[in-house]
Amino acid sequence: MRLLSLTVALRIAVACLLTVEVALDPHLVASEIVPGGEARSQERSRMETHDDLLLRVERMVPGFGGMFIEVDGRLAVYLLDTSQVSAAGSAIETVFGPSLTAGGVRAVKGQYTVSQLKAWTERASAVVLDVPGVTMVDVNEAKNRVTIGVEDGSRTQTVKDVLSSLKIPREAVLIQVTGQINPVNPR
Repeated sequence: MRLLSLTVALRIAVACLLTVEVALDPHLVASEIVPGGEARSQERSRMETHDDLLLRVERMVPGFGGMFIEVDGRLAVYLLDTSQVSAAGSAIETVFGPSLTAGGVRAVKGQYTVSQLKAWTERASAVVLDVPGVTMVDVNEAKNRVTIGVEDGSRTQTVKDVLSSLKIPREAVLIQVTGQINPVNPR
């Protein structure tokens, strides 16, 4: 069995913590429930994803590009304009609660916004996931990039070729070898 890298393990831990934070603070999701037609109601009443929450922060602080917790416990926040670090800290507290910023907040110069990364992720997912050997496409808020996973390095050039046709900036994408991903048996 292959061990996860420290970076991947930390990203998983942060995602879990953020999910728990949202689950413990139900007002974050309740505002998204809208009465109406059954289909519309079901669509709008779904629980917000982590990406949805990041987009909410960006709506409050244009230029927000993601975040990650540093080894020392500080929250590093990608911003196009690093002078917005105080506003970003406040927005993150509003959306995720104060525990994420308790260790302090540090601005990191970002290149892309969460909404750009999300749009590119959706565009890439629609095509790249059909390429044999591609394992995942995701917003990588800890790197301010889109990450595309491939089973092995031989798939990288094919993914690059597909990406060039999608008009996604090549420098905005990290292609990472993940190995084969097998579904978990629920039993």
